[in-house]
Amino acid sequence: MALMHEWVLLSIGFDWKAGRLTFSFDIYQAGGVSLVAEGVVDLHVPQMKPWGPSVHVNEVRQPPVGARKRRKLEIEMQSGDIITVTAASFLFPAEAYDAAAPIETTAHRR
Repeated sequence: MALMHEWVLLSIGFDWKAGRLTFSFDIYQAGGVSLVAEGVVDLHVPQMKPWGPSVHVNEVRQPPVGARKRRKLEIEMQSGDIITVTAASFLFPAEAYDAAAPIETTAHRR
């Protein structure tokens, strides 16, 4: 199954000064959880709904942690819209990986 499939996106909050983005989700197993991006430099949130309206995530795509200073995360909604975030790091809730603790992914500097 795709990462975070069927999660319900409730809101997206952006703290401009801190460069911090918080996605709030509702998931059946745990209720409300958040995915946090730190050091955000780019954000795209289309709402064109090419596949029809939906608040559910289809899948989340992220490149492996590598030598790049910033990483790009894509959240494909079941509406067909793709939300993209470029940031220094992402903190996923444990439920994203069925883990016991939140998972942090950070870009490495060269």
